[in-house]
Amino acid sequence: MDELDRGRVDRDDASALPSSSTPLGAQKDDGLGAHESVSEIVSEVFSGYACHSIERGIEHPGDIAEAASLGSIDLPPAKYPLFDAIRDELVDTGKLSKLQLEGILFACQKHCEFAPDGKRAGFMIGDGAGVGKGRQISGIIIDNFVRGRRKAVWISSSGDLHRDAERDLGDLGCTIKVINSCPEIDRETRAFGLSKDYQEGVLFTTYSTLVSKTQKKNRLEQIIEWFGGENADGVVIFDECHKAKNFSAAADTGSKVASAVITFQDRCPLARVVYASATGISEVGNMTYLSRLGFWGKGTPFKSADRFIESMKSRGVGFLEMLAMEMKASGKYVSRGLSFRQAEFEQHTIKLSKEQRKMYNDACDLLSLIRGACVEAVNRTGSDRKSIMGAYWSVHQRFFKLLCISMKVPNVIAKANEALAQGNCVVIGLQTTGEAQDSSADLKFGDDVTKWGFVSTTREMLVSFLHVHFPTEIRGASDGAAVENKAPPPDWTADNWKRAGGGESTRDGEYAGRFHTDAPPLVDEELADAKEELIKKVINLDLPPNFLDALIDGFGGPDQVAELTGRSGRIVRRGSKLLYEARGTTASRKGSSISGDGDVLGVNIAEKNAFMSGEKLVAIISDAASTGISLHASKGAANVRRRVHITIELPWSADKAIQQLGRTHRSNQVTGPVYVMCSTNIGGERRFVAAVARRLQSLGALTRGDRRAATGIDLSDGNVDSSLGREALKKVYESLVALDSKLPSGVSFEGIMAHVNEDDLEEGKPIRNWDDLKLSLRSALLELGVQVGLRNEGFSVEEVSLLQEIGYGNKDLGDVRRFLNRLLGLRLREQNLMFAYFAETLDCQIKLAKAEGKYTEGVSDLGGSSIRIAEESNVILKDPYHGQTLVSTKIFIDRGISFERALAILQKGKRTDRDGFYKMKREMYGRAQVVLAISKPGSRNLFMLWRPNTGPSLFEMEYDELRQKYKICDLESAKQPWKDVYEVTETSCMHGKNCHVRQTMGECTAGKRTVDCTVISGAVVPCWGELERTLDRNAHKFNKADRGMRTVRVIDEDGRKVIGLRYPESLLANVKEQVEIQWAEKFSNLENLKLLDGDGDDALTAVLGVTVEPPTPVDAASMAKCFRKVKTMKDFFGAATTKTDNALNVPKRPAGPVAESTLAHKKAKPAPNAFFDLTRT
Repeated sequence: MDELDRGRVDRDDASALPSSSTPLGAQKDDGLGAHESVSEIVSEVFSGYACHSIERGIEHPGDIAEAASLGSIDLPPAKYPLFDAIRDELVDTGKLSKLQLEGILFACQKHCEFAPDGKRAGFMIGDGAGVGKGRQISGIIIDNFVRGRRKAVWISSSGDLHRDAERDLGDLGCTIKVINSCPEIDRETRAFGLSKDYQEGVLFTTYSTLVSKTQKKNRLEQIIEWFGGENADGVVIFDECHKAKNFSAAADTGSKVASAVITFQDRCPLARVVYASATGISEVGNMTYLSRLGFWGKGTPFKSADRFIESMKSRGVGFLEMLAMEMKASGKYVSRGLSFRQAEFEQHTIKLSKEQRKMYNDACDLLSLIRGACVEAVNRTGSDRKSIMGAYWSVHQRFFKLLCISMKVPNVIAKANEALAQGNCVVIGLQTTGEAQDSSADLKFGDDVTKWGFVSTTREMLVSFLHVHFPTEIRGASDGAAVENKAPPPDWTADNWKRAGGGESTRDGEYAGRFHTDAPPLVDEELADAKEELIKKVINLDLPPNFLDALIDGFGGPDQVAELTGRSGRIVRRGSKLLYEARGTTASRKGSSISGDGDVLGVNIAEKNAFMSGEKLVAIISDAASTGISLHASKGAANVRRRVHITIELPWSADKAIQQLGRTHRSNQVTGPVYVMCSTNIGGERRFVAAVARRLQSLGALTRGDRRAATGIDLSDGNVDSSLGREALKKVYESLVALDSKLPSGVSFEGIMAHVNEDDLEEGKPIRNWDDLKLSLRSALLELGVQVGLRNEGFSVEEVSLLQEIGYGNKDLGDVRRFLNRLLGLRLREQNLMFAYFAETLDCQIKLAKAEGKYTEGVSDLGGSSIRIAEESNVILKDPYHGQTLVSTKIFIDRGISFERALAILQKGKRTDRDGFYKMKREMYGRAQVVLAISKPGSRNLFMLWRPNTGPSLFEMEYDELRQKYKICDLESAKQPWKDVYEVTETSCMHGKNCHVRQTMGECTAGKRTVDCTVISGAVVPCWGELERTLDRNAHKFNKADRGMRTVRVIDEDGRKVIGLRYPESLLANVKEQVEIQWAEKFSNLENLKLLDGDGDDALTAVLGVTVEPPTPVDAASMAKCFRKVKTMKDFFGAATTKTDNALNVPKRPAGPVAESTLAHKKAKPAPNAFFDLTRT
């Protein structure tokens, strides 16, 4: 990567760094690079994966990648005799690839270990799509079965996946019975116990089953009893284990599932536990169910799960990365995934039309009106405020989410038709279908809805809310008492109707009559009338139809589109009519029914087959139905057209989005997909799409178009719900609360406005300065309904009334999720202004964190024009827990840029006359100072800087500041000053011979071109606490950029690689001393540590109590049963019985003539009757 690329990636990854006229924090840009540390390019780097631990077998058919941090770590030596249990045919034919065999081997090898608490060690498969997780799980089950452990439990997220489990086992020739959860055990339980065929095999069940009960049985107890209880030593698979912590949206179901998983492991201490999760250990959350990975407990640095989790949360991503590296080094973790090098991606921004903008703003006004009406109704009736307003905000979030999706439909259809015309096929990805809201229309299969048209999901949602939640009954009124309401009519019943676009209903006969509410007794009549009026307004509001029905209709109907969703019914066009039909009744183009086995799953499988065969060229898939379904251009499918995967709805998490995109990207494919990520120019949606694009790029995908185009693709860090995001949101709220506040430090008005669409600036009053912006956004805070410390000052009487309903607390100050959800309810102008302010403030927070060395989102590459890694590393400590060593490696970096390379950067990046070399207006330390400044893509006045001694700068500069300090100069005037600084700083600091710091302290590295730093690797996690404490105590000795602990990767000119923690070398002696004292306290004396100088299991057993049992030999009978062919009806009509089949040794009859049947039980064919023998003469 050249310097221009490096500079730009640094800034792209910094999320369009802040456009501030005042650099952040105390470190001002002095023009000399004195505060520039070694550059770090924050990115998540993936590298190609190669299996080195197994020599036998065939390479995996896909292009597999692994996180670069893990790629630098080798698995321990492979000692387990796996090939005793796995048949040669599975290895030699590639049914189990080398990569899959590696996962199976190390899982089985780790299962031979016991922790000091007596429980068997576990293993984690963190593989993503394309690796074959199911095959690996099946291989582990087979290894255990053939060694005599004939019971296994496979727990997953969905009961439908038992078919996949049967398929994966069957693909390996395994005929072990897969029992479909507890109900099947119930059916096979007789008076004398469970039938023999169900006493062994694989019990496939779900996390929801673990916490369920019947009238007689606790399912968890039933499963443990079947498995064998405390003596059970078979394998337990926790598939999709990350879902154990948040399986259900119910209040406490998630914790119940996690508790059940923990209980299962505690009750079966000898069980061989396998955790499988595509997210690996990347998520900081409730990980207490991972009790067999040795993170906490006896013989570890953490006494309990709580201590471990709290430590992990406070230490951030860097700690997780080092933890994953040590897990792999100890042989209990693998994490591989399909590279996206075959894929391309494109960001498609949909600009809303004037009609759509009006529709959106009208909807915002009506929702605001409904909210005000609900507040008034709650006050007048004494209803439960928390319940009603909670329901309002819930429907508010879903309404605007679906409205945004619906507005993309016309553009998505056009984009898809374009792809079809180019000979591709199309997959459209969704999160939801809207069926739950459509059901409120109370349609029945077969209903003719032509006169109403397609159901508007958003309209039905609002009508349903008003019917169910809008209060009209007065609490506490006595039976039979007349309700006398002498209060004046509320102000929202007259003029406000008109302001929200109200009027008389034009659809009373067709639609409104369906929703008429008969006034119940003891009601407030005015509220009842208001409720009816609100419903009419919702009915008259211009809203789009159900987006899924509109998509299918736009492509020509269900005969052309394969729908793979969880919904049961839909509205389809049949000739001139619109009918509500059950999915599965539709006939395919070939005339056959696609009803499958009669349920939604069967319909989805049939639809998938129609797409993969090429019968249908458009597929729509929802998140709920996507589990286990692959739609890639498989070499074995008839439809090998390139997939154009259009995402119409993305989650906030880039990790989850990548999993969904994996449905069209698998191993063994003819061609990789094109991902088209659609977003509107509403609020923050583009930023979330950019986060997914950034992740795809880090996985190797190629972007379509020039990333350096003038508009720029903002490959920003999309994880806004982070500690930096929460801090940024607090600053935004606090600056809007106070009437006399100024912009937060480092945030500029121009930087904020650079994020805003031109369309938004055309509407409403002009935004000329910070005061105008604050006035507009302050009122918008009331529409968000968040408690951020607002007071009555500066608000109107109506606004104060709304503020009283919201509350004066500040509990929502750092709640990013609530902010993003509520943000969609603002009119487009205020919404985009508010998000622009938040985005700019977040970018400033990221820049400040980088400047202070606290930014740890991902692995950072140490940058420089020349990098050299020391030949030898220094062993600092040996970890007494697992025998690993803490190692330090010296890195030598030349940060400088020669004048010739600076010229090349300028020629490649120059866009305007303002780009070029600039000379400082006054000399510094007896020398002229020169910088190279190039305007940043996508920004109006920001410039990126390069210096001869420190290379690309972390700091950016606004043009006004650049002109104030520097003057543009020609190449000849810049050449010699650039060369002078470049040469002097190779061996000296920027201050020159008379440096006061060097004279008094012996060394000064400020602005020095060549610097060295230290990277520590190996046993970092056990020492992490002391590493942090020592650095904190000595922080005053270092630049802010060097005060953080960050995971970095270094690749030198010879291709040598080091990944570890960047840390000051001068502090390592102190760390060693403190850590050895702590370890000595854990053991009786330091002599015990010497036992670990040796290798092997004996040392671990002597000091830690860790034991390793030998592998169980293969049992011939179990091997035979595992792969025994299951007899079918065809087997009874097969070849003749052999000698070995003649159990009674009955003498066989002599063989008959050739015309006789060879089957002993079949009669010989009789000779033809002479009467019909027409050949006879």
